Order: sequence, then C-alpha cells, then structure tokens
Amino acid sequence: MGLKLKSIKREAWQDFQKETPFGSLFHRWEWQDILEIGFGVKVNRLGLFNDEGVLKGLLPLVERKMSLLKLAGSPLSGAATPHSGPLGPVLLDEFLSALEVYGAEKHIDYLELGLPEVRGKEVLEQNGYTVEELITLDLPIPQEEEALWSGLEVRCRNAIRKAEKSGVKVIEAQALEEWLEPYYQLSCGVYKRQEKDPPFSKEYFSALWQNLYPRGDLVVLLAQYEGKTIAGGIFPRDRNVGYYLDGVSDREYNKVVPNNLVQWEYLKRAQAMGITLYDMVGANIPSIAKFKKSFGSQERNYLYAYRNRTLAARLGRSVYVKHGETIKKFLKRS
Repeated sequence: MGLKLKSIKREAWQDFQKETPFGSLFHRWEWQDILEIGFGVKVNRLGLFNDEGVLKGLLPLVERKMSLLKLAGSPLSGAATPHSGPLGPVLLDEFLSALEVYGAEKHIDYLELGLPEVRGKEVLEQNGYTVEELITLDLPIPQEEEALWSGLEVRCRNAIRKAEKSGVKVIEAQALEEWLEPYYQLSCGVYKRQEKDPPFSKEYFSALWQNLYPRGDLVVLLAQYEGKTIAGGIFPRDRNVGYYLDGVSDREYNKVVPNNLVQWEYLKRAQAMGITLYDMVGANIPSIAKFKKSFGSQERNYLYAYRNRTLAARLGRSVYVKHGETIKKFLKRS
C-alpha cells in the first residue's frame, strides 16, 4: 500500500531527527512553533509510516486558508522558510504518492514544495508539479580568520574597513528587549521604501528569540553609529550550518556601509562557533546577490515546485500572480 502520512508527537519527531544526518533548521519542531506564532499558520507535523507502522520520515506541512482555498506547503510561500520538504530515507515518488492521498483526504486545493537540492525535478513533473530552479549562495567557512578574510572580494574588504574607520560598532544582542524595537522599526522602514507592508511581525521576531536563543542557535547583531542603531542581521543555526535569515538597514547611513561590517562580524562568530557552512539564503534579486557574492559565496540551485490540485486553485493562482499585492492589501484590511 505504500507510505502514509499521519500526525506525530513531538518526542517521536525529535527522536527521529536526532538519528538522521539529514535535514536542517527548517525541519526542527521549534521552527514549526515559530511559524505558527509568527505567521498565524497551522503546521501539520506529519510522520511517514510504512505498512508495518514503522516511521520512515517526517514532513512539516504548513497550512492556511486564502478565501475559499486551502493552501499547504513544505514550505509555504510567505512563511520565511527557504526550503523544507520530506526528511528521511524515502523515495520522492513514494512520498509524493502519500502526499497526494493526504491532500485528497484533507481537501487541499494547492500544494507547494521547496527542496534543498535539484534532484527529483523529473519525478515532481511526472506527478503534476510545475518546477522552478531557484538559487541560494553558500559560503564554506575556513578554520582560520586569515583565510576567511582573504576569501572576501577587495570591494568587500574595503567596505568593512570604511565602516570601522567611520566609527560603526557592531554589538551582539543579549536580550530580546535590547533589539526587538529598533530592529522592527528598521524593518518597517525598509519595506515602506518599497511601498510594501513588512512581512515580519514583532511576534515573529520574539518567537525566533524565545525558541532558538536559549539553545545557542540564534545570533542577532546590531550596527550602531553615533548612538543610533542603523542596521542589523538575524542569523540562526542548525548543527554546523548558519543562515542569513534577515537583514535591515537605514538607507540614510549607506555611506558608512554598516551591512558589510554586520556580515563580517557574524562570519567571525560563526567561525568561533564551529559553523562550517553559511547559507546566505537567496540570490534571486541581482543587487542582493552581488552583495552576498562579495563575501566569497558560491551559487547553489534548489527546487521550488507547486501543484494546483483543483480547478479553483488553478484559477486562484493565475489571479494571484497578476494581482497579488492588491489582494494582500485587501486581506489585511478586511
């Protein structure tokens, strides 16, 4: 009969994850808590069981309603998760069959998947998914600071020196109250310039801190200049991998290039923490990709796939692609 997806308890989830060398921060139970608190979504923590009832894998499946449609994804767009998908030694076609059965049982209209690699594209397409290849940037972190510094492009090193000479200081937050308000205000400013609503709430930032910081899995850095916080970055980790989850800055202070110094200070901390790979999370906006590449990072492709399970979903997606920003503003007001 194949694999079946069923809800699973926290202890079984965490035991399975501890035993597998695969997965990432975005498969952790704590991450699902962050998504539920920060975005108001429902996360179904599902186990992949074989016919004998043996747990063979995990799937965090984020669910939310949009009008009359039920959307689900691992991850789901808009929930600040670059990739997720099934975790465990499971064949992709077997997993997709189990997911299709689950989708029919739960009346899911639309499914999304983000896989950290490019393997499986043909299998996804054969199962009715539209597949795109996206790009992130990985930076292997050497053990010696000298090698880390020499790996930066000249323009990057010059920007770091300029920030330091200008008097920019980078501090590491030690308490939520120390950084939440100034960081959130900077985030609002970034998106206001783009005439967009900020995607991250204070509840999301608080959930990040409360779920990851006590375990030593979160670094928040603030750049200060003349007594004012002008930039910052949020860097979670899982095992020996660090992530650039979010960054903000005040454009008025671009002349003292605080963002380069924030990244450099994180890289030194990541090195001291034993992190060997820094995933800079996303390279699909050219200007941002150029900035990230200046630190010596390398492109890596990964898969994004979606499937409209119903006619209503197919029509809904086509409308959303054309009028997404207007729809989001309307839903926010209603």
